[in-house]
Amino acid sequence: MTWGHWYWPLAILITAVVSAGLFFPAETIAFFTNHNNTLSDFLRTEFDVTTATGSQTKMHTIAWWASLLAWSAFATTFLIWFTGHIWFDTWG
Repeated sequence: MTWGHWYWPLAILITAVVSAGLFFPAETIAFFTNHNNTLSDFLRTEFDVTTATGSQTKMHTIAWWASLLAWSAFATTFLIWFTGHIWFDTWG
C-alpha cells in the first residue's frame, strides 16, 4: 500500500468539509445580504486592489489583465488534463 491510498481520500474529505462548512455558507450569505462581507471584497480592501474595468485605471491594469490571462490559461489546461487523467485514464 502506498501513501496515496490513505492520503487522497483524507485530503478530499478535509477539503470538502472545510469548503462546505466554512467558506460556502459564509460567502453565500454575504453575497445575498451585503457584498462587503465577501472574500473578494475583503481582499480588495486589504490589498488595495481595484479591478481593471473600474473608473480609475491604475498602473497595474496590464498586470491585472496579464494575471487574468495567465490564470485562465492555467485553469483551462489543468481542467483538460484533470478531466483526461481522472475520467479517461490518460496522461499518467
